[in-house]
Amino acid sequence: MVQRLEQDFKMTLQQQSSLDEWASWLDNVVNQVLKPHEGSPSFPKAARQFLLKWSFYSSMVIRDLTLRSAASFGSFHLIRLLYDEYMFYLVEHRVALATGETPIAVMGEFGDLSSISPLQMEKDDGSGMESEVDTDSRGVREPPVKRERVDLNHSLQDLDVSAHQELMNSI
Repeated sequence: MVQRLEQDFKMTLQQQSSLDEWASWLDNVVNQVLKPHEGSPSFPKAARQFLLKWSFYSSMVIRDLTLRSAASFGSFHLIRLLYDEYMFYLVEHRVALATGETPIAVMGEFGDLSSISPLQMEKDDGSGMESEVDTDSRGVREPPVKRERVDLNHSLQDLDVSAHQELMNSI
């Protein structure tokens, strides 16, 4: 799926498509990804997973352009910002239609994906609510967001090390 989207993206880019054609392409991407989940109770979860993966892959493109000092970095960064916002808009409206809620209600649920770690999204089976505050091994209570920031910082350090190694290998 990712490879097909990459090929479609490159083809659409080479054709110097209009904004309407790009919007249509993005709409088609959402249709392809979410169509298998239509009508199922897992539709909102699938939509969240898609947005998380969309963000991950688009970040990897920007990361690669940055590491290569690509002259097109600025253009792609602006394109990414536009596409990310439009993708959130499309998915929010699809979830609103599927759940019978208003788009503004869905925006509250989807608005802060950064506070949800990928591990949590994989574990989430929809069976119940998680505790808002957990107790660690020392008996200290802290919100999940604080723990995620620690985990995220650790992951970013690992990424920095691997990015540095990749850069050193390319030199």
